[in-house]
Amino acid sequence: MQAGTRLGEYWRSLPSRVTNLHEVSQPNFLEGFFRGCPQFNLESSPLMQRIVELKENGYADKDSFDYAPEDYADAIDSYNRVLEVAGDITANTVFPNSEDVDAEGPHCENGRVRYASKTYENLEATRKAGLNGVTMPRRFGGLNFPITAYTAINEMIASADAGFENIWSLQDCIETLYEFGDEDQRSRFIPRVCAGETMSMDLTEPDAGSDLQRVMLKATYSEEDKCWSVSLKRLILMSRVGESEA
Repeated sequence: MQAGTRLGEYWRSLPSRVTNLHEVSQPNFLEGFFRGCPQFNLESSPLMQRIVELKENGYADKDSFDYAPEDYADAIDSYNRVLEVAGDITANTVFPNSEDVDAEGPHCENGRVRYASKTYENLEATRKAGLNGVTMPRRFGGLNFPITAYTAINEMIASADAGFENIWSLQDCIETLYEFGDEDQRSRFIPRVCAGETMSMDLTEPDAGSDLQRVMLKATYSEEDKCWSVSLKRLILMSRVGESEA
């Protein structure tokens, strides 16, 4: 199923679940995570129209994907709809789960480190809504949004649960492969991320950890062998160690 279809189904379900954001029986924080935050007004930047035109490559996808925008106004409307979806999930799933996630924490289960159970609930909610591969091209199952819209979603999630934001936002690691990988690598890995598989950052040097300024890794290209060699000291995986097979 295409990401746009998943999002469309979620949008259509919103009226039945949240009929009036000011008149609901349960506390609803959507107003505070999206609509009540002027910093998420994407059109506040005078550069936004040019950013969208570049990202959409002249709106070239409109004839190939039913959820691709036809013009600037259509693109902004699409971004805002997705931001509203993200705000709803943040308010009604991620934020309410945050205390339980902190209380349970990661734990060992059958010899593997596992996330807290509510973390998997958060991941499933964002996956079902199509909030993965946000910046990736539509041909790989992504939404092809500019980084501006992705960052707004990231900020919303971080304000509800910074720990979960660190997991959800790892999807932008795929930007490196998209930029520097070949088409075979892109076709094999990017669709998996867009479908909801999570990534990791393996910051493994003993004197660096997450301090990227101290990383001593060195890559050297051999003209004779026509390949790169990498030299580094490796200590331990610093992210998603329990989920990785490495």
